[in-house]
Amino acid sequence: MNLIIAGANKLGEYLVSNYSQFRLNHTLVGFVDDDPKLQGKTYAGLPVLGRIDAVMEIDKVALVIALTSPSQKIDIVRRLLYHPSLTFPNLFSSKAWVSRDCIFGRGNLILEGSLINFGTQIGNFNTLGENCSIGHESVISDYSYLCESVQVGGYSFLEDSEIIGKGVVISQGVRIGRDTEIGEGSRVETDLPNESHVKNKP
Repeated sequence: MNLIIAGANKLGEYLVSNYSQFRLNHTLVGFVDDDPKLQGKTYAGLPVLGRIDAVMEIDKVALVIALTSPSQKIDIVRRLLYHPSLTFPNLFSSKAWVSRDCIFGRGNLILEGSLINFGTQIGNFNTLGENCSIGHESVISDYSYLCESVQVGGYSFLEDSEIIGKGVVISQGVRIGRDTEIGEGSRVETDLPNESHVKNKP
């Protein structure tokens, strides 16, 4: 089956450059992107095949969403909802470590150096950047983006659509409300309500 990357950007370029790590049986054929300046161009050595909606015209195809914005990922999934045969594979780097009893939904990206401990549940369309660490029996819901080197303590619960900055440390047993943004280098030791915005203290 052919595979397309949604998002001709740095994350998409990373996936192309490191594609062999993910050990997929799919053939990587190009990008789709809504940026009009990219139409008809090539990116990272692959063609931009059209806007996101062009996927609706392609039969039996897999899509990887290489975007950091939760709202943009949600929009793409909704736009392509009625495709009769579209699949969203999980991509696990061979240089990541994932406990065998973890549970995953679809469309997740787990990049190299990340470690996911036992009993963890990860929903749909999440991205774990390089060298993240997820403690045992944690839950990450849907559409979240964790930058590189994020540490999540055991028994933690991340609700939908989080953006977690580089080097953030979340203590054990903390619940992070949906639509929360946590700035680079922050340490979170208590629960956060929905739509929180946390900045690192200098």
